Amino acid sequence: MSLWDKLENIDSRIIYLLIWIVVLTPLISPIGLPVSISENTIAYARTIDQLPPGSMVVLSFDFGLGSLGELYPIAVATMHHLFSRPVKFAIIAIWNQGPLVAKMIIDELNPEKTYGKKYGEDWIFLGWAPGGEVAMRALGQDFWKVFPTDYLYKRSVSEYPIMQKLKSANDVALLISIETGTPGVDEWARQWGPYNVPMLIACIGVSAPGVTPYLQSGQVKGLLPGLRAGAEYELLIGRKGLAVASADALSTTHMIFLIFVVIGNISYFAKRRGIK
Repeated sequence: MSLWDKLENIDSRIIYLLIWIVVLTPLISPIGLPVSISENTIAYARTIDQLPPGSMVVLSFDFGLGSLGELYPIAVATMHHLFSRPVKFAIIAIWNQGPLVAKMIIDELNPEKTYGKKYGEDWIFLGWAPGGEVAMRALGQDFWKVFPTDYLYKRSVSEYPIMQKLKSANDVALLISIETGTPGVDEWARQWGPYNVPMLIACIGVSAPGVTPYLQSGQVKGLLPGLRAGAEYELLIGRKGLAVASADALSTTHMIFLIFVVIGNISYFAKRRGIK
């Protein structure tokens, strides 16, 4: 069997082994292969960076466990970014599984030990507000009425210093919604539009076209649509995580496929020309 025959008949087990290696390696240790960073991603990060110290941010988990693969890395990066800035923020959820996801991230980041942030002063976890768009409207009017107690310790919100600065949407400098659909950006825009609260949106990729009109109108200042945008964001803020690892794994897998395509074509044309 000639060299070209051997190249055309590589054992499939070798191919599968190579694919396993190039997929698992970046997932275990993200490489951070270069990717172009979109203007929307830059705007998302810049909006957080430019918040004046002490600004109040509301971070809303508007997605469930079914979207973890695409939105969890973005949520981790966003919360890390907020903890790294001299701002204050409240974590809420309009979807009933949102608090479960938020708690996973809080446990992972360990804000008091990692960032020196004090619960009830620098940040607070208020939990799920049932009612969808009705809850959004009620929050705009009175946070204390919707959330009489916090999610973690079930204490009256009046006991926390941070809540003295958060009573309605008029106190909010920025709303960040990480979402998969309805309720989401449309409902936030309807209910919080009158308060002129700027928004950042992170969503699954297929939802991006629905957010575009709000970008054009200026209501949404930045958009992260899907895992690729999450990788851009992680690279931009200097924290390589799951999104970068996933992008790396996809890139390295494509490289392997291209290499084998090239090998196959070289072998084919070499045999046609009688090269041994």
